[in-house]
Amino acid sequence: MIRKITISVLAALSLSACNQIPRDASGTEKPSVLVGSSINWSTCTGAYPSYFQDPAFTNTGMWENQAIINQPPAGWTGPVFKLSDAYSRAVPESNYPWEKFNPFDQKLSSQQKIDQTEKYIWSVMNYIQEGNIGNSDISKDWQLCNNTARQWFHIPYQTYEPLSGREYVHGLTREAPVTFTIDGNKQINTTVWAVGFYNPAAAKSISAIWTGAPDPQIPAQNFSFNEGSVIGKLLFTTATPDQMPFLKNVPSWKANISDPQYCKCEGKNGNACTFEEETKQCPRQVRDVYLMQFDIAVKDKRSPIGWAYGTFVADGERKATEKNPWNRISPLGLMWGNDTPPLGTGAIKYPANSHADLKESVIFWDVADMLNQKTNAGHLGCNSRLNGPADNAKSSCLSCHQTASVPDKNNKTPAILYQFGGFGNNNGQCLTGSDPLNLAIDQVYFKNFSCAESFTGPTAIVPPPVYAGGQKQWISTDFSLQVSISLTQWQEWNEDKKKGLKLRVFDGVLPNRGE
Repeated sequence: MIRKITISVLAALSLSACNQIPRDASGTEKPSVLVGSSINWSTCTGAYPSYFQDPAFTNTGMWENQAIINQPPAGWTGPVFKLSDAYSRAVPESNYPWEKFNPFDQKLSSQQKIDQTEKYIWSVMNYIQEGNIGNSDISKDWQLCNNTARQWFHIPYQTYEPLSGREYVHGLTREAPVTFTIDGNKQINTTVWAVGFYNPAAAKSISAIWTGAPDPQIPAQNFSFNEGSVIGKLLFTTATPDQMPFLKNVPSWKANISDPQYCKCEGKNGNACTFEEETKQCPRQVRDVYLMQFDIAVKDKRSPIGWAYGTFVADGERKATEKNPWNRISPLGLMWGNDTPPLGTGAIKYPANSHADLKESVIFWDVADMLNQKTNAGHLGCNSRLNGPADNAKSSCLSCHQTASVPDKNNKTPAILYQFGGFGNNNGQCLTGSDPLNLAIDQVYFKNFSCAESFTGPTAIVPPPVYAGGQKQWISTDFSLQVSISLTQWQEWNEDKKKGLKLRVFDGVLPNRGE
């Protein structure tokens, strides 16, 4: 698969703060709370725009001098997305169903590891689905504001950049283009649109940044999510079941999106597009999108890096009779490390037998083979490290997410994938060659960074930040690209207010795949 991305992001935090315990203002540890009585279940406050061009924010000038392409038309009767953003009201739970399973135990046999992984990943999926699905009309599923099983939340400020900004129906944001090969040689160009959500433990952490005030509290030191934090992400494709048979029978939504093949804006005289040009050249309309991938991330202290990342993929042909449409998916894998190559060896050559020798993940090869029957959607990542069909074949879930950082004063972050970073040798990671810089890149991007640890490396590979506070290392957002994106978009808006709103051009660089 070919996936082109323009990107950049960040990471950093002391390991002692990796698994935080909620404490009150005096520093006393708060007891864990079971979700139940005396909880304010309404989690949508309207403090931040729900979607790009949200009319509740027209008086701020945020959408000034733009074509209006993302507001419900007169007579619209479908869903309208609401941002679940009452982070300070989050009530973390005291225990979790996946704690009964431990795929990280190094004493497990290969088969035991697979069995534990499958039980772990499905227990997380069942937890995420509870209270969020089950409507007779699936277009009404995943409306988070009043889930009475447990609270769930979104990230704000995925709304400012016109090309990727949240659409109004389900709150999906545009990600990178994905080119698939089908029927052996035919290529199709598609786009992925996605929405993520955070459980109470994760939201309680986010409340330290997004407090409900208009301006965030930007971390000055490495940020960390609480133990038990869970992030889920639905990824929909503009590809169709006719093109990709595994998309048959999976949930389909209507979404207000731009060109299914990925619209690109062209500015005057080769300059970057203004927001006005972007909204005129990339209009949106309501179209069908199909569930292709479902990502999960779990903050789990039993993992060597403090996180476990998993991916489910559409499996609608084989699971046509599954009663729950959201379970017409199958786990592609779970990973908790990058299987870092030894010095002098490229990641593409290590391990020698990826089917048998990946130690820090489990791949369900029958699912990958299913995806590859008629397409190249089962490509995985570098040398079969875990990555889904929406992701880049030269990376892995962790090699991207561990870069997540607070943007510096120039609104820059570390490159999420080196080959798109624009520094030194642009050939990138996961190559067959023995170029010393390429090998050095692998040692950075496929290193195992721990939760909330700064993303670091030689300056030729990881240029240092320019923070107003003088910090010399990137400030981690603890593997969360969406937290990084929200801060980048807010900083962009804040600077635009100072510069004036007439000819806005987005100066920051956003990662196109963010949890």
